[in-house]
Amino acid sequence: MKKKIMIKSTIINNIKDEYVPTPKDFNDWINALEFNTNSELTIKIVTEEEMRNFNILYKKQDKISDTLAFPFDNEGYENINFLGDIAMCAMKINQDSLKYKKEKKERWAHLTIHSVLHILGYKHDNTEDRNIMENLEIDILKKFNIIKPYEI
Repeated sequence: MKKKIMIKSTIINNIKDEYVPTPKDFNDWINALEFNTNSELTIKIVTEEEMRNFNILYKKQDKISDTLAFPFDNEGYENINFLGDIAMCAMKINQDSLKYKKEKKERWAHLTIHSVLHILGYKHDNTEDRNIMENLEIDILKKFNIIKPYEI
């Protein structure tokens, strides 16, 4: 029997007053992606202040975003299958789910998959890349009966 390849996620969550999916939810979403090597990544659930600080430090932008992905540069490291880190702002994601008329869990699923795709090198800087990434997200989200994630 063929062993399933997994991306193991470590979830760091100190947020108490906002909805955050379970670690099982995150692992289910992440492992719906096709990947060729057992790997690991970390997801940290952050406050608005932490997200603003990350944006100032890494993007030179004073704003609160829903997620940020930080791919790990494996160059020079053999046998390390760490993909990177993802920061997710609970309050922003939950507020945007209301704004976009999406269920909170569906919004989290979409942004988790979106962020992992960024970790894996996908971008949406131009129309062609955006279409590739969005179509992949749509196909993966269908596995969870989440249809039309971009429709508002």
